[in-house]
Amino acid sequence: MAEIRLEELTRGTVRTLSGQDRGSVAREMFKLDALDELAEPVTVCVPANLESVTPSFVQGMFSKSVKRFQTRERFLRHYQFVAPPLILRQIDDGIRHSLMRRDNLLN
Repeated sequence: MAEIRLEELTRGTVRTLSGQDRGSVAREMFKLDALDELAEPVTVCVPANLESVTPSFVQGMFSKSVKRFQTRERFLRHYQFVAPPLILRQIDDGIRHSLMRRDNLLN
């Protein structure tokens, strides 16, 4: 099974992952376009010392994947997060933001 270890980003010192640009860099670093194509699920391991993940980071890293899988449920079947409940809620916020249709906000 494929695995993403966010420890590679935090290196034991970073407590918050934030920013859409940083999320986009992480997407490239972990080669998510290729991981999206795998038939098997991908485990996303969140380090225990991480205190928060902003919706903008989640959007930068996963928005393209969320849109590819079309629903929250399909996305979460493919990308299985191992994280404390607070971080899971923050990740879920980012997923929900990724599913919002921006054109509806403009009308």
